[in-house]
Amino acid sequence: MKNLSTLSLDAQRLWEQYNYEILDTSKEDEFDDIVKLASQICNVPISLISLLETGRQWHNAESFYMINESVRKSSFCACTLMQEEDIFEIDDASKDARFANSPLVTDAPNIRFYAGVPLVSKNGLKLGTLCVINSEPQHLTDEQSFGLKVLAKQVIKLLDLRLINKALKLQELKMKQQSEMQNRIISIIAHDVRSPLASLKQIIDFTKSDMLSEEESADLMMMAESHLDGTLGLLSDLLEWGRMQVTKTGIEKKPVNLFKITQERFYQAYASATMKNNELVNLVDTDLILNTDPNAIQFIIRNLLSNAIKFTENGTITVYAHREGEKVLISVSDTGVGMDENVRIKILTGDGKLTTPGTKKEMGSGLGLMFTKDFIDSLGGKMTIKSNKKSGTTFYIELKA
Repeated sequence: MKNLSTLSLDAQRLWEQYNYEILDTSKEDEFDDIVKLASQICNVPISLISLLETGRQWHNAESFYMINESVRKSSFCACTLMQEEDIFEIDDASKDARFANSPLVTDAPNIRFYAGVPLVSKNGLKLGTLCVINSEPQHLTDEQSFGLKVLAKQVIKLLDLRLINKALKLQELKMKQQSEMQNRIISIIAHDVRSPLASLKQIIDFTKSDMLSEEESADLMMMAESHLDGTLGLLSDLLEWGRMQVTKTGIEKKPVNLFKITQERFYQAYASATMKNNELVNLVDTDLILNTDPNAIQFIIRNLLSNAIKFTENGTITVYAHREGEKVLISVSDTGVGMDENVRIKILTGDGKLTTPGTKKEMGSGLGLMFTKDFIDSLGGKMTIKSNKKSGTTFYIELKA
C-alpha cells in the first residue's frame, strides 16, 4: 500500500480514485440508480456523482445532465469539499457572490439551487460529491438532507465493495495458480520421479539375483546412475522452482562469477554429454561478474545445457556470455536437430508443456524450459530463441548486470 501521507492532497485523492477504478469508466447501473433516487428524494431535475481531479470534474453518474466532465475551477463541488459541513447547500446561486458570475449560473444549466454531500473514503479523503441541482431556487427539508447523506454513504459502500471484489478476484486467481502448481508438481512426482525409482528397484533386484554377468551388472549400474542423476536433477529443479513460486520474494541477488557457474554445470553434465559424444565449450568471459540470484542462474544454465544435450549427438554445445553496458548477454547454442516454429513459440509464450523426445528417444517432464522461462522472468530478464531444423538451436538471455 502506497504511503499517501507523503503526497499532496490532490495526489492522494487521485491515487484513491484510481485505486477504486472509477475515473473515465463506463456508466454503471448501481451509481445511476443512486443519482436518480437522489433526484426523486430532493425533487430536482439534475443530480450527479462528481469526482474531483486537479483540473477537472468527472461525472461518474448523472441524472438529466449529459456531460461526462467539466472544469473544476470555481465549481460548486470543489467548494463543497472545502467546507467543514457534512452538506453544502445554496438556495439561490444568482444571489451568492461566489457563484453569481459563474457560466454555470449565467448560462445553461442556469444553476440556482445546489446541495452537495462530500464522498469521503475510508482513508478520510474527499473524493468528490453527490450533489443535486435545480434551475429554480430551493431549500432541502430535513428529510431530504438526511436522504442525500444516506445515498452519499451508499456510494462509498459500493466503492468499498468494488475493492473487496477486486481483492477476492486476485485471491481467487492466486489460489488457482497455486492449485495448478501443486497439481503440476504432483503429476511430475507421480510419473517422472516414480518411474526412474521403479527402474532403479528393478535394476537392484536383477543385480541381487545373480542372473546377470559381471559385465551386464556393470552396464545396469551405469544405467542406474544415469537414472539417479536425472531424478536428482529433476527434484532439485522442482524444489528450487517451487521455492520461488511460493515465496515470490525468494530472489536474493549477489555477485556471482558466471564463468565458474557455467564450468560447474559442465562438470555435472559431463557424463550425459560424453555418452552422446558431445563437446562442451565454455566461452563465458572469465572475469564476468553478474549480480543475480545464484540458485536461479544455476537452474537456468543447467536446464538449457540439459536441453541442448538431449537434442544433440556428435555435436558441440557452447555457452557464451559478455557484458554490454548495463546488461549481460548469455547464449547457449547447440548443433543439434533444431526445432520448428510452433515449438519455439510455445516455449516463449509458456503455452503448455512440451515433451519432445531427444535423439536417443529420451523423454522428460516437459517442464524444464517452462521453469527456465519462469526464472528468467523472475530475474527481470528476457529470453529469445533462434533455431533451424537439423542445424541447431540458440537460446539468448538478456539480464541486468
